[in-house]
Amino acid sequence: MSKVNKFLQNEVASLNDFLFMVEAYEEIAALRMRKVKSSVLARRNFMHGLNDAFAYIVYAYRIYRKSIVKTLGEDTILNTNGKTVSVFLASNTGLYGDIIRDVFNLFAAEVSKVDTDVVIVGRLGRSMYDNYLNHKDYTFFEISDTGVDQVNIKKLLESLTDYSSVVMYHSVFKSVLKQEAQKTWVTGEVLKIAESLENHKVGLFFEPSVAKIAEYFEKQILSLLFEQTVFESSLGKFAARMISLDASAANIHQKLSYYSFALQKSKHKALNSNMQGTLAGGFLWN
Repeated sequence: MSKVNKFLQNEVASLNDFLFMVEAYEEIAALRMRKVKSSVLARRNFMHGLNDAFAYIVYAYRIYRKSIVKTLGEDTILNTNGKTVSVFLASNTGLYGDIIRDVFNLFAAEVSKVDTDVVIVGRLGRSMYDNYLNHKDYTFFEISDTGVDQVNIKKLLESLTDYSSVVMYHSVFKSVLKQEAQKTWVTGEVLKIAESLENHKVGLFFEPSVAKIAEYFEKQILSLLFEQTVFESSLGKFAARMISLDASAANIHQKLSYYSFALQKSKHKALNSNMQGTLAGGFLWN
């Protein structure tokens, strides 16, 4: 066997192995996407409604606080520290196409302009941020790319509960072929909505009291909105990975066709050369 044929056979074998691995990862990404897609999309409208409900509660709570400001002192919104934290939901590994970079570009452009604490989620995100020239000090968390790492999600959530505004930067699923970088206010946007209600006269009745309901929502709303955002991010990443791997598979198929054709061409050339040698030898004996 010639060196050229051996090289081409090795390339074809390697490409077939690589294609098998890529298609396996693509199928895993598709399975994960289908698993979380229906639940994430079904919860979107519910979470928007919950956000609106919480805005009314915060609005009522502010009015309540102002009415008793003499006994409670300076007016504050719930039991938070008045600070903002920006969370970059990245990943631990690659193969997500351009979506993680798009989210990072949005995140980096905005956190450099505002006074905010920074939280980075995922090893790939930490690497990107460490290489960013104007990066601030940050807190790092590692969460599994599957999106079901409840232990580490709980640790991250506990670190965010004291902040008045939690802003998350993440991927979001628009369609199987389209994912976008998005900025989501987990709590701060609710407070802005509440401020917009200041000039509206809305009669609200709370049982047992607005303070108790606000306290309950304060503990629950961040957890629910945060988990929804994590799952939104996972869905967007799974879809992006599936599309990225599909494009990789198409490129491998193209290269495989090229090398397979080159191998067949080389074999035919060798066969023709042998036949010509045999014929030439026959003529000499005749």
